Amino acid sequence: MLSEYDIVIAGGGMVGASLACALGNSEQRVAVVEAIATDSNEPSGYDERGLALSLSSQRIFRGLDIWQDLEPNANPIKRIHVSDKGHFGKVRMDAESMRLEALGFVVIARELGSVLQSRLQSLSNVDYLCPAKIETLQQSADKISLSLSLPDSKTEISCKLLVVADGTNSGLREQLGIKTTLVDYAQTAIVTNITPELSHNDTAYERFTDSGPVAFLPLAQNRCKVVFTVSDNQSDHYLSLRNEEFIREIQSRFGRRLGRLSKVGKRVSYPLKQVLAEQQLEGRALLLGNSAHTIHPNGAQGFNLCLRDVASLAETIFAPMANDPGDRQLLESYIVSRQSDQKRVSRSTHALASWFYNKHTVKAACRNLAMTFVDLIPPAKLNLIRQGTGIWGRQAELVRGPLP
Repeated sequence: MLSEYDIVIAGGGMVGASLACALGNSEQRVAVVEAIATDSNEPSGYDERGLALSLSSQRIFRGLDIWQDLEPNANPIKRIHVSDKGHFGKVRMDAESMRLEALGFVVIARELGSVLQSRLQSLSNVDYLCPAKIETLQQSADKISLSLSLPDSKTEISCKLLVVADGTNSGLREQLGIKTTLVDYAQTAIVTNITPELSHNDTAYERFTDSGPVAFLPLAQNRCKVVFTVSDNQSDHYLSLRNEEFIREIQSRFGRRLGRLSKVGKRVSYPLKQVLAEQQLEGRALLLGNSAHTIHPNGAQGFNLCLRDVASLAETIFAPMANDPGDRQLLESYIVSRQSDQKRVSRSTHALASWFYNKHTVKAACRNLAMTFVDLIPPAKLNLIRQGTGIWGRQAELVRGPLP
């Protein structure tokens, strides 16, 4: 372990590890500081959640030369079906009609974590400090000094750039004095696996209901990863239901489009809220991932947005004139380049939460007319696909590629 680094990444979860891989085998001296041991029962974000990776994310992982390790366990999303329970509106998208291989891919967070961890271990310029925790930080004009707590000792390291990727409830963000705006949706996402009677045909479903969306993501062996959203005051009830009772609840929300549902797996719950940092840069410390913006999971945009941030930041650091990765002007240029995409996604996911999870008659009519318009008008559908796949506007070099 060195005492001086160019870049220290606080957080070895999916975002922090992806950035380390993007900076791998370069001249930058990088340390990843992760508090949770890799053999823990609670790994850093690497759980059984199903991640719907957009085409932009696939291209980023391909650019990092790790897509070939993810692909064997990645199920393609060839079709998307969005509906509103009790109403006429729907949106249907098909990869073949858009001359695309797929609209996205579903991977399990644990499997992605395994691939990222394996790659980290092979990078000659990256030190993986785990378990280790940053206790305090002190900034000066040309570096940040960090006090680290290790299992049996304490140590000091320094860096030119500190990337804060320690999650929604970031302790380092608080230490830096960065304030946030919070929207608590008073909802909980319950995640599990289910097996449908009929083939899912590589189709992802999102069905909006009065109490929140039900999403079905296609997995191998005709299984589906299900995200079932309920109000906070009902979450304990649904988590405590017997399997057959829980399946009946899912069936009543989702309907019979996949036939009879069976074989429900372990249920895990996550609170839903939007947390947006009021600033992403403080001196030589930069927020990344959920510490910068945690959004509602409808549309499965959160991790894909974070990964586009990763690609753009790596491209910025590798710019020809970027001698100092912590240079304020350099980091401000990164933030400016990402503002449009970040605002678009956070606003759209928040708008979905507002417009779809209520019984207001006028809102119901407007949203269903909008869905019908998108479904029937090809240019409108193409624009939605472009934005959903992440291939939209100015993107980082790792993301660029043709789309019809």
